[in-house]
Amino acid sequence: MAPRRIDPRSQTPVGSFLHDGQRVAFRAGESLALALLAAGRGSLSRSPKYHRPRGPLCLRGACEGCLVRVGDLPGQLACRVPAAEGLEVRSQNAFPNASLDLFRVTDWFFPKHLDHHHLLVNAGATLNRAMQVFARRMAGLGTLPSEEHPFPTPSTLSVDALVVGAGTAGMAVANALAREGFQVACCEEEPRPGGEALDRRDAPTLTDLCDKVRFLGSTSAVATFDDGTLCVGPEGLGLVRARARVFATGCVDSVGLFPQNDLPGVFTARAAARMLRAGVVPGERVVVAGSGALASEVAAGCAEAGVRVTHAEGVVEAHGTSAVKAATVTAHGRAEKVKCDALVVALTATPAYELAGQAGALVRWDASARCFIPEALADGSTRAPGVYVTGSVRAPGAALQARREDGSRVALQIASDLRGGRL
Repeated sequence: MAPRRIDPRSQTPVGSFLHDGQRVAFRAGESLALALLAAGRGSLSRSPKYHRPRGPLCLRGACEGCLVRVGDLPGQLACRVPAAEGLEVRSQNAFPNASLDLFRVTDWFFPKHLDHHHLLVNAGATLNRAMQVFARRMAGLGTLPSEEHPFPTPSTLSVDALVVGAGTAGMAVANALAREGFQVACCEEEPRPGGEALDRRDAPTLTDLCDKVRFLGSTSAVATFDDGTLCVGPEGLGLVRARARVFATGCVDSVGLFPQNDLPGVFTARAAARMLRAGVVPGERVVVAGSGALASEVAAGCAEAGVRVTHAEGVVEAHGTSAVKAATVTAHGRAEKVKCDALVVALTATPAYELAGQAGALVRWDASARCFIPEALADGSTRAPGVYVTGSVRAPGAALQARREDGSRVALQIASDLRGGRL
C-alpha cells in the first residue's frame, strides 16, 4: 500500500497540477511532494547511476529523494515547491517515468556495481568513446533548461541582528530583540515561522512572529561572511549585513545507516508527523523505530487512523525493490523481520552547525550525542564576536519549551552587547 489521505472529504481540493501527464489534486498549503504522497505516488525520482527508486524521506529539503523537473527547471525539491494550479511536474533521469523506469536494468545487469570509467577501456578507442556517451546519457539528475535564465541582481539589507531559523528558539530571539527596538531580520527555509512546532500535535501554543521583524520566508542562508550572510529566496539573491548573527538552525533529521535506507517508504519521524498533520498516513502497516516525542506522536496518529503500528528500538535493514515491503528491526534485544509498507525512523538528529562554524564558532565533537555541536556559553555567545547560537543546534533533543527559554536568554545577551557597543 502507499500513503493515503485519512479522510479525503475533510478538505476540498483547491486545484491540481500535472505529474508525468496525469492530474494530481492538492489541498491548500501543500507542497508538491505532500500532494504526490497523498495521491499514492511514493517514487518521485531515480538515483543518478543505477536508477534505483527514490522518494521523499524528510520533507524538509535535506535529502534528494524528491527531485523533479518543474516546468523548465530541473532538480527542484518537490517538498520545497508549493503546489499550484497548472504546474507541470515531470520525472528526471527515467524512462518513461520514475515509478516505472526501464533504465533500472542497469542495476540488474551489474550486481557487483558498474565502473563506467573503465568499462570497455581496452576494447578500442571508438567503442570506448561510444560507451562514455551512452553512460552520460543514462546517468545524471536531469537536463539543463531549454532557455537561459537571467542571474538575479543581488540586493543588500542592513539590520542590527539577523536570526537564521524561525523555530521556537529563533522566534524567541527575534521577537525579544524587535520589541527592544532593534532592527531584526529572520531567515527561514520554510514558508511559515514555527519550526518543529508546526509538525507537532502536542506543541505548546505557537507564538506569532512580531510584526516588527522582517521575515524572509522560503529563504535559505547559504553562506556567511564577516561582511554579510548570503540568502537565496523568492526575491532572489540577497546579502544581509548584521551586527549580530544568531544561528537557530536546529537539527537535520536522519534515518541513520542501514541497508536500503533510501527506499521509498522510509521516512524520518518529523516527515511522518508532517504528513499526519496534513491528514496523510504514511502507509497501512507502519513500523516506528526509535523513541521521543515525535515517535510517540506518529505512532498515536497512525493508530487513530486505523493503521497497524509496530514499535521497534532500532533498524537493521529495510527490504524491498521499488518500495519498502518489510524491515528487520530490533526490539528487546532481538532482531525480527516485520512486514510493513512504511518505515518511520526517530533515531538520529544532527545539529545543523555548518553556518555557525563558518561564522567562526568553535565546533566540537560530542561523544555522548555522537555529533558535532557548536561551542557556546550559556548566554549563546561564541568565540567569534557577534556570533550566537541557540536552540537545538547546541542542545539536540531539547524540549520545545527549553528551546524557547534558551532563545529568550540569548536575546538578553545580544541586546546587552548591541547597546554596549561591543558589536
